Parts: sequence; C-alpha cells; structure tokens
Amino acid sequence: MKLGFSIRYKFLIVMSVLLTACVGVYLSIAIKVFKNDKTELVFDLNRSQVSTLASEIDTQFEGISDKFKLFAMFTNTSNSKMVGDLFGKDSDVVFVSLYKSHNSESLRKFDNRLYRETYGLGPNYFEKNLVSEKPVPFTEILKQGQAFWNATAKNGPPLIGFGRSVVVENSEGVAIDQMAVVGYIRPDRIMKSLSLVKMSEIMITSHEGEILAHADPKALKENKLVLTNPIFQSARDSKTKTSVINMEHAGDKILGAYSKAYQGKVFVLVESQEASAFSAVSALVERSLIFSLIVLTVSFLAAVLLSRSLTNPLAKLVERMELVSQGDLTTQIAITTKDETAVLSDSFNKMIVDLKTSRDQLEEINRELDQKVKDRTRQLEEQNHAVKEAQEALLRTTRLASAGEIAGRTAHEVLNPLTSLLTRVGIMERKIKSDMIPQTTLMKEIKDAWSKDYADGGFQKLVEAWQQPSTVNPSQNLWQEDIENVEAVSLGLGRGLENLRQDSEFLLKEGARINKIINAMRKLSVIKSDNKKHSVHDMLKECGHIMADLFEQRNYKTVFEFNAEADNVFLDKDEFVQAVTNMMRNSLQAMHAAEGKDKSQGCMRFVTAVIDGSIQIYIEDNGIGITQENQERLFASHFTTKTREEGTGIGLGISRRFVRSFGGDIEFVSSEPFVKTVFRIKLPLSQHNQGAAA
Repeated sequence: MKLGFSIRYKFLIVMSVLLTACVGVYLSIAIKVFKNDKTELVFDLNRSQVSTLASEIDTQFEGISDKFKLFAMFTNTSNSKMVGDLFGKDSDVVFVSLYKSHNSESLRKFDNRLYRETYGLGPNYFEKNLVSEKPVPFTEILKQGQAFWNATAKNGPPLIGFGRSVVVENSEGVAIDQMAVVGYIRPDRIMKSLSLVKMSEIMITSHEGEILAHADPKALKENKLVLTNPIFQSARDSKTKTSVINMEHAGDKILGAYSKAYQGKVFVLVESQEASAFSAVSALVERSLIFSLIVLTVSFLAAVLLSRSLTNPLAKLVERMELVSQGDLTTQIAITTKDETAVLSDSFNKMIVDLKTSRDQLEEINRELDQKVKDRTRQLEEQNHAVKEAQEALLRTTRLASAGEIAGRTAHEVLNPLTSLLTRVGIMERKIKSDMIPQTTLMKEIKDAWSKDYADGGFQKLVEAWQQPSTVNPSQNLWQEDIENVEAVSLGLGRGLENLRQDSEFLLKEGARINKIINAMRKLSVIKSDNKKHSVHDMLKECGHIMADLFEQRNYKTVFEFNAEADNVFLDKDEFVQAVTNMMRNSLQAMHAAEGKDKSQGCMRFVTAVIDGSIQIYIEDNGIGITQENQERLFASHFTTKTREEGTGIGLGISRRFVRSFGGDIEFVSSEPFVKTVFRIKLPLSQHNQGAAA
C-alpha cells in the first residue's frame, strides 16, 4: 500500500491549527474585553468632564445673574464706586448695560477699560461695533427672561453674550416696568477648562445651537451652528440632564456625552472619535500579533522535534511490515525505544512467526483440499444436469406468476378508460342511428325526386315540380320545402360532425391512457411519471367528463364545490385522472348497489379546501357504504367486496400508490350507509400557490 499522508504531517497540522485557533480566540476575547472597558472608561471620563464643566457654568452664571439684578437696582443712584465694586477687576464681566423695555438707549453701563485696552478695543466697541455685528436678542431676553449668544466678533476677543430681564415693582409689589440687563462675559476660565481636554472635542452651546465656547477660537469667529450635531439633538430632545451616547456620524463612530447647565439654556457637549480612543487597542493588537507569531513559531519547531521522535519508530514498523506484506516472513522488527512502539514491534515479531507457521500448515491443508475438490467436482458434474432442469422449471414458474400479477394490474387499470371508451362508442352509435342516418335518408329522397323530375322533362319539368304546393305545408311550394329540409339536414350534419369530432378526441385521449398503462406494464416497472404543474379543479372536471356517460346512463348527479382558492399541484395528470376515475367507479358501483334499498337519487360530490399548505379533495357518495370490518381492510392488496366481474380489489391500492408518488395520500374519512361515504385526497400545493394560499 502506498503511503498517502503520514502521521507526522497530520500531527503538525493539527497542532498548528489548534495553536492558531487558541491564539485567535484569546486575541478576539481580549480585544473585545479591552474595547468594552475602554468604552466604559471614555464614557465615564466624558460624563465627568461635562458634569464638572456644567457645574462651573451654573455657579459662574448664577453669580453673574445676581450681579446683573443688583446692577439694575443701582439705576437711580450715581454711585459709580458701588458699580465698580460689584464688577471688580477680577470679574469675568467686561461690559454691562441697562435698557428699559422697548428703548434702545442705555440707562447705565459698566465698561472694563483695562480689558478694552488690553485687546486694543475702542471706547464704543461694545455699544456700536459689537452690537452691529452681533445683535442683542432683546425680544428673547424680555420673553424668556434670560438669553445666551455668541458675542465673538471676527476681529475681536472671545466673548459670551448674556442678558436677563428685571421686573420693576412698586411699593405694593405690582410690576410697573421691565428692564433688560445686557452684558459680555470673557470665557477665560471656561476656555482653560476646555483646553485641558486632549482626546475629545468639547464645546459649549446655547439652546439655539450657537457655539458659546470652544477650544478652537476659529470655531467661535465663524459663528457655526451645531443644529445637525446628533449629540446636540439628543441633548435638546432629551429630558435627562446628563447622558452618554454611542453613535455613528458622517461615517465615523463617536463616543459622546452632554450635560445641561443653567436651567437647560446652555449645553456642554463632548465627542471622542472611537478610532483615536481605541488607538491603544490597535497597539495592543499589533504587539499581541507579534507575540503570537513568536509563540506559534516556537511551538511549531517543538512540534517538529516531537513528531520526529514519534514517527521514526513508526516508519521502521511500516518498512518491515511492507516486506511482510510481500511474503517475507523471515524479517524481524528492531525498535530500541521504551514506549508503546516497542511493545507494538514485539507483537509484530510474534505475529510474523505465527504467520509463517500458519502458512506452512495451510499449504499442507491446501494440498489435501485440492484432491477433495477434484473428487467433489466429479460428483457435482453428475448432478449438474438435474439442477439445470430444476432451475429452468423454477424460472418458468416465476415468470408465469409475474405475468399473472402484471396481467391483473393491467386489466384493472385498463378497465376504467375502456369502460368510458365503450360507453362513448355506444352513444356515438345511437346518435348516428337516431340523427345522422335519417338525415342522410332525407337528402337521398330529395336527390332522387329531383333526378326523376329532371329525367322526365328536363330542367323545365324540374322547375314546374318545384312550383307545386307542398303536401306538408300548403302555404309553401315544393322548392321552399326542399330548401328548408336541406338547411335542416346541413345544420344537423354540422352538429353531428362536431359531436363526432369531440367524441373522437375523447376516444383518442382514453386510447392514449390505455396505451400508456399497457406500455408501463410491458416494461415490468413502475409507471414513469411525467410530473408537471396542473390545476386540480380542471383535472376533477375532466374526470367528471370522462365518467359522465356512465353517470348519465344511471341518472346519477355529479356536484363540484370548489372552495380552494389555490389549486395548482405538481404531478402526472394521467396518473391522477386514473386514480380519481378508479374512485368514481367504486362510488358508481356503491350507488348502484344501493338502488332498491334507498329511494334517493345517486349523487357524487367533489369538495376542495386548502389546509396547512395542502389542497384536500373530499370525494363523497350516498351509496351502500362500507362496514366497520371492511374499513380496516380497504387498502389491502386484492381485497374487494365486489364480484369477479365488477373488480379485482387492486384499484384503490393503485390509486393510493399514484397519489403517494406525488407526495400526497388517500385516506378513508367516514361512512354512513345511504347518506355519505367520504374519502379524502391530500396533495401538496406547488410553492407558488402555497404563498398565495397563505
């Protein structure tokens, strides 16, 4: 035997696959765990940052709001020192102005001159230049009570606009006026906090989507809106004050967070790119892959050395056993190891010795058997002639039995179409005798009369005869009577020929069925099905048409109740028609047997329905019924309650075999004599019709 794939290579491949799989599983689990931990860490960091910054904004702007309210109360005093003390040198407020409702003129203001000089701003910068570029939302201040806006001009320092309304009340506590305090706050402390965040982008926005503070001053001067930012949208739509978000935006995966500050009018937003956040994971993966390659290489080298120590003794065993297989029983296998291979080699050596002894004994026995075989052969030759005669007799008996079985099946299967064929031929014969022969006789009489008149006096005599009054209808002449008879004969012959054409098609179809059955039986095999998609309702109507002559002879009715919405099945049409007409023939005989015992008219019903993806056909008749004892033997081979002339007992079994070959079945349902005996045929719908039925 040629060596195909050695154990050594199998061992190396298995070890390599196992090591690679283990390392791969470890890396995938480690990366997944690290990513989850990193995600939670980023979420906690972002949540902490936005919460801390939101608290600082709340504290800062609550103090500024209180100072703005005090500033409004100083309106009627001219003590500028109190205003200066209110907005000290270290205050974040660089400009404050007080306005009355619906009045654009400032009543009082505070201007941090040191701040203006530091940034090189003119004396009217806040009241004219900045207001013209960044208008004050007075309407929102007076309506909402407070408002924030981006007050950073293109050529100016970063500023946050903040305004609040102050209601003036009289001594009785009734509101008599409303004022607006508008100020600009430098976001130095906020910007410092923003600049400390390195891995994430953090910003502060108003409720309307304006950026109030950003680590990049360029974003403030461009006056960008963040209305489309998903983190901003989540913050504006959510009722939660602080939350984290894991989302995908513009093709990038984002880990974000938000926190609402100062009564929900200011949003602190932070977002981190997952790629940058997981850069440490990528580095870990690279290092782990390098380490894994080193481990795999060392393990593979160790496996090579180990496999060599295991396979070398086996190679020696294979080499010696190859010699033994070629017939050399003098060789011995020498293995110096102390493991199982040494035990195996000792066993092989003992086996070789035993084989040599056995071979010598077998050679002696074979010589003795050879002589015995020769003697026995002579005896068998003498008995050979008798054995051949017995075999030929057995073969003839088997062929006769098979021929009898096939003949019985063929006769039964041919009976239905042959009965329909003979019945239709009888009807055709009656139609010819009752309709077509009298019509042809009438035409011959008219032709003989015309020939006689023409022979007696030529065409003139023929015309005179035509002009004579009719003896049947005196209001007509003989010409009119002959013409009407010719027209009637023409119409009658036309109908007769059409009926003959239809009957001929019927005879040809039934003859083709008989031909198919006989050919199948001649081949001594199961009928080869020609399965195609057919309509059950159309095939049932065709079965009724085939058996119509027999039913009409006995004045029996055939009723169709088609309730199935889908009826397409995949089967051999001829086999299905054969199965159904077999059952119709049984029902016909059962209803005939009930005559004289029951006065109701014989009736057979076909009812269809779709249940669980199958079409179910119920075949009912009001015949004599089936006894309880016979119900258990209905489908047994050659079981019948009919006479030998009426049936053989194999029709129902053949019908069931046909239906089962289509994936369906025939089942007995119930029987009540003279009322209703029911059989059910179940067939799977084609896939297209199953969807339609569902």
